[in-house]
This record gives sequence, C-alpha cells and structure tokens, in this order.
Amino acid sequence: MNSSSEAYTEKGSSYEECVSKIREKYGRNYNIIGRREVSSGGFFGIGKKNFMEITYTLTDMNAYQESREQLSFGADRTPMSEKEKILAKAKEASLEKQREQMNSIQKQLELMNDKLSNLSTEADVSPTIRKIEEMLEDNEFTPSYIRKMTDRLRSEFSIDALEDFDSVQNRVVEWIGQDITIDSSIDLEKRPTVLILVGPTGVGKTTTVAKLAARFKLGYKNLFLRMVSIDRFRIAAQEQLETYGKHLEIPTTSAETDEDIQKLLSIDGGRLDLMLIDTIGYSPHDYESLGKMRKILEVSGAKPEVFLVFSASTKASDIKDIMRNYEPFDYKAVIVTKYDETNHIGNVVSILSEKNKPVAFISAGQRVPRDMENATVIRFLMKLTDFKIDRESLENKFSALPTEMAVAKNENNNGSEL
Repeated sequence: MNSSSEAYTEKGSSYEECVSKIREKYGRNYNIIGRREVSSGGFFGIGKKNFMEITYTLTDMNAYQESREQLSFGADRTPMSEKEKILAKAKEASLEKQREQMNSIQKQLELMNDKLSNLSTEADVSPTIRKIEEMLEDNEFTPSYIRKMTDRLRSEFSIDALEDFDSVQNRVVEWIGQDITIDSSIDLEKRPTVLILVGPTGVGKTTTVAKLAARFKLGYKNLFLRMVSIDRFRIAAQEQLETYGKHLEIPTTSAETDEDIQKLLSIDGGRLDLMLIDTIGYSPHDYESLGKMRKILEVSGAKPEVFLVFSASTKASDIKDIMRNYEPFDYKAVIVTKYDETNHIGNVVSILSEKNKPVAFISAGQRVPRDMENATVIRFLMKLTDFKIDRESLENKFSALPTEMAVAKNENNNGSEL
C-alpha cells in the first residue's frame, strides 16, 4: 500500500458531515489524525458560526489518484461502478489504439530495415552481382531464389574474384543446375503399375497420357497397357483419348468411381502391366472437387505413381499454389508441359527448388509421341537466356541420371506421329 504523510483538512457543520465528505471523495482510504471546532464570521461575536474541522491523511495514494480521476468527470453524481466501466472502456480503447500504433510502427521499421538492407547491399554489391541479379530477374527466377544466389556469391567469392564475370556466371549456372532434381523412374516390376496424371485444367494432361503410353509401347514390346479417363465432364477429352488409343492400338475406357477402376485392373485376366489414368482438370482452389477425385483414385490394392502436370508458362506464385493444393495426392514428381511456349524457366526452377520436388518429363509440342522427353538438367540450363552456357562442361557435370525411364533408343525412327 502506498501511503502519504501529507495532511488534509475537511470542514463541516459536524464531525459526521466531515467524515461523510471524506468518504465520498476517498472511500475508506483515510486516517483521521485530529479534529477541532473553529468559528468564523460575525462582528464582535455577533453572527459567528461554529464549524468542525478534521485533519486526515490518505492511506492509499493509488486510491487517491483514482479518486481524483473520478472527480475530474465533473460535478455529476454518476455511480462509481458506472464510472469504472467508462474508465475501463476508455482504457481498453486506448490500449487497442496503442497496439495499432505499435503494429504500424513495427511495419514501418521492417520497411526501413529492408530499405537499409538494400542500401547496404547496394553499397557493397559489385557490378558483377548486380548484373547477375538482372539476368536472374530476366529469366523470371523468384526474388527469394535470387537472394539465395547473391548471398552465396558474397559468401563464396572475394571482392577480387567477383571481377571475373565469366567465372561468376559459370558458377551461378552450376548452382542452378544443382537445384534441379530429376526423377523419371517408373517401377514396372509391380503389376499392374498404375500411373495417374493430375493437375489444373488446360495444361495438356490428356495429350501427355497418350505420349507416355506411346513411349511405353515403343519401349517395351510385350507390355500390355490400358488408358483410362475419369474426366466425365469433358466428353471431348474422352473422345480425344479414345482417338489416341485407336491409333496406338491401346485399349481405352472411362471410369467414374473407384469400383470402376478396380474392375478395369482385373478385366484383362491378369495380363495388365500398366494403366495410365487421365484425370479431371480442376482449379487448384476447388478443394471439394479435388477431394472427391482423390477418393475415386484410392484403388484398393494398388499403389499408384502420381505425377503433377503444369504448364511451363505458369507464373511462379500459381505454380506454388498448384503444388501445395495437390499435395494430398502425394505426387512423386512433376511433368512440365508447353515447354516450347515460353522463353523463361526460372519460375519453374525456383518453385521446384523451394518445394524440393523432382521433375520427371518435359512436353514441348502436340506430336505424339515425339514431343515428349525425359527431363534433364542440361535441358533446363539450355533454356537460360543471357547466360553464357558451356554445354560440354555442363554435360560432364550433369550427365544423364540412371533414374530415367528406359525407352527404345530409336523411338523417333520406329514411332508414328499422331
């Protein structure tokens, strides 16, 4: 308790009136230390009035301050409990305003720090690093990926070494190559193998299914395949896949439920080696439809290999959304389509590196099966613009991976185009 030794006085017509006045102001936070009768007024004793004067101290200064705040409301007689409510609301509003101000200040500080960081970085960045940043931006790498590269340059190159631009840009190309993971492996030992292609609408899943089927048919003479479409909403997609099936002499059917797929797995008398499933193209934000499709693809006894398909020209933020929202399908790798429709591939490399996902195949055209290839690091690096690419050196560093799908070496000579 915070007491005060300062004495105060209160006057009244009686002792009781004085005490009542003190209590009205301070409650019971007082201590009476003296009292006396006093008189005032009158002339030669005529008209004189007697008063009681009480001397007291406050026992709790905090209560005294609160009392002063309450009295500052004016001469109204609002009950103390109502005043307390008003004070509490005012205090809460004040705290909320303070929090808003603090958040605003915090954001301003973050912006200032970013600007100071950029200014600091610009102050000590060499022309070589600035040029590399520009080249990466032109290739549509994400800002976070570019920061990773420039931070690594500052860490691993001395100021003098940064003067050698050719050496620096060669190292950056190597680092980009190291961030690209390839996995085109498909396990054909488990029979039947089920391959499922998922992805948003318009990325070319149906054509990609046909290309994969054609490559397997050309690469394995005695492989028994079947193509299946579960895209019951797009009749054109089913008809397109059936047309491919006729030309490739591969049985093609449609399915609407997991029971349908289960029947198709056993319909060929146990001869089926590989089933390729073309799925419905949903928006990555259509969670309800994606959930229903996932249920259809949960085939009892089958452990499908799922590939996520998206277009090379998709912007980085959309690729990130697509990959995140298709994660429930547990896709093993991605297939990049329409590779020929863009001049920049930094968006794809950046997000694949961030998500730590491999790329399996690249599709660069409509011809079946010719415009389909196993993804390679070299293929991506050759897509970089402005960088000087030493292909021979890069091929020595990033040789063909043993995980690539085995297909006939002479498929271009033996395979027909559709």
